[in-house]
Amino acid sequence: MSLHRPSGLRAGFHAEGFAGESGLLHAGEQWVPEQFLIEPHEHPVWEIYLQQHGSTHWVAGGESYVLHPGYLFAVPPGVTHHLAGRSGNHHFYFAAIDREPVVRRQPALALPWPKTVVHREAGELTHAFAQLVREVTTRYEYADTGLTLAVDHLMLAVSRCLAPAAVPQLAMHPAVRTVKRLLDQEFHERWTLRELGDRTGLAPAYLAELFTTELGQPPHRYLNERRIERARQLLETSAITITALAVSLGFSSSQHFARVFRQLTGTTPTAFRSSPAR
Repeated sequence: MSLHRPSGLRAGFHAEGFAGESGLLHAGEQWVPEQFLIEPHEHPVWEIYLQQHGSTHWVAGGESYVLHPGYLFAVPPGVTHHLAGRSGNHHFYFAAIDREPVVRRQPALALPWPKTVVHREAGELTHAFAQLVREVTTRYEYADTGLTLAVDHLMLAVSRCLAPAAVPQLAMHPAVRTVKRLLDQEFHERWTLRELGDRTGLAPAYLAELFTTELGQPPHRYLNERRIERARQLLETSAITITALAVSLGFSSSQHFARVFRQLTGTTPTAFRSSPAR
């Protein structure tokens, strides 16, 4: 496996040349400046993109698609696609995966996927992509097994995205469920209680009380925990600067980010990144 950073990126990597039967051809996570372009290309397998921050304009099979944060963009084998025009600074994951080895391991995932481009909101894929990136960029024991499980997890998450909506099994107030989904998927936004109240039609104070009763902590604390969870992943697997990381996670400044990081982890972002024991 080779791991490199294409010229012109702000941060991130491209990995390819995977051995074994994982089914992964290449993968990466990239922070892209405005002038960065991706030329027309195609692959013999599905290529899956997940937009994290910023919005981008893609063309695939002659059709145009706009990817907003949390959007899945899955391109079938043999379909030419490219990043069309400058889109401003943005951040996305991608992976090219052969479904056949995955289906051999996981027969339940054999249901056919669409034959056309998939373009829809799917912020819940973030955790699956983050785990894949961790396996690709970190030397762990049982590396082949870890990579295979991460590929299967990502393909399961995409398959669930293509399936009918999940049916919640745990009773939860609809407003709390809505807010939890927003904070899980759009933790980079600078949410206020008033904005969350507007989304749910509830008074901010009442919403905060409901959320705290059902999840054991107020929305602001829950949001910061999601942000710091993601920050730990990025500090482990990327070279993005602390300042850029703070902004991408929705903090007002690197100082604010460092203060919250220390409150929740007991250390600073810089010390966490340099620690060999993390």
